[in-house]
Amino acid sequence: MALIQGIPGEFEPQPWGEAILRSRELLLLRIARRPADHEVRLPGLATTPRHVVEDHSGRALTWRRDGDDLVVRLPEAGDPPVVRVALAGKLRIVPEDTVTANADGVWDLTPAGPTAHLVARRAADVAVRFVGMVEPESHHQLRLAGRRYGVTGHELTRRTIGPFPMPERRVVPLAVPTGVRRILVAPVGTVLASIHPGRGELTVVVTNFGRTAARGEVDLPLPAGWTAAEQTWTFDGLEPGRSIGWVTRIAGVGPGELRARLDAGRRSASSPYVVHL
Repeated sequence: MALIQGIPGEFEPQPWGEAILRSRELLLLRIARRPADHEVRLPGLATTPRHVVEDHSGRALTWRRDGDDLVVRLPEAGDPPVVRVALAGKLRIVPEDTVTANADGVWDLTPAGPTAHLVARRAADVAVRFVGMVEPESHHQLRLAGRRYGVTGHELTRRTIGPFPMPERRVVPLAVPTGVRRILVAPVGTVLASIHPGRGELTVVVTNFGRTAARGEVDLPLPAGWTAAEQTWTFDGLEPGRSIGWVTRIAGVGPGELRARLDAGRRSASSPYVVHL
């Protein structure tokens, strides 16, 4: 199902050619290479088309939505046409790196660039926890979903930041400070267990995204053939916005998905991590 709202932007070059924005509500698809199946796919178009036609002849073309993609059927004969796509509103796109929250409403992001794009399954107030190496005396302006916070580098990587009012099904950009290698986003009130791998060891981190102190127990189930020095921990008095972690030596063969089992009340959540040992 397409997102009901994305962010303003332009499309990247496509395998079949390029999409050019001619006005706020008009796209031209310039076909340089006709696909073998005569169908061109434009990914991430959040705005619904009103009609799709050949630019010069005005002949209507067959089209359909496939998730967040527009798929247009080209004529099977003749030169590849220029396709005119009239939009039912201002162009909005869904960036290719957009990440949807999991069933618990949690994002676990490994940013690949200066901006991450998030979309929520349902509206919620969320907080953000940045992981990485940032200059402690640096200053940062964090903005998400229309709310802004100013923090130092010391604060950036040592506590959660928020709340931010995430809307439902809307793509929201988040600027990634230099030095951040992982981002955890969770609804306010959540206590989240996440796994952070090292060489021959794992750190299980519990972060309190809530407004009151948290206590609980963490268990680390292992796939068959894997061993760990410790598999169970308890914690108490974890203050709001803070994190606590435990390190355990681990060994095994082959890939597997690890998910710490957290019991910290009604809003307990856990982020899976795939490791190769």
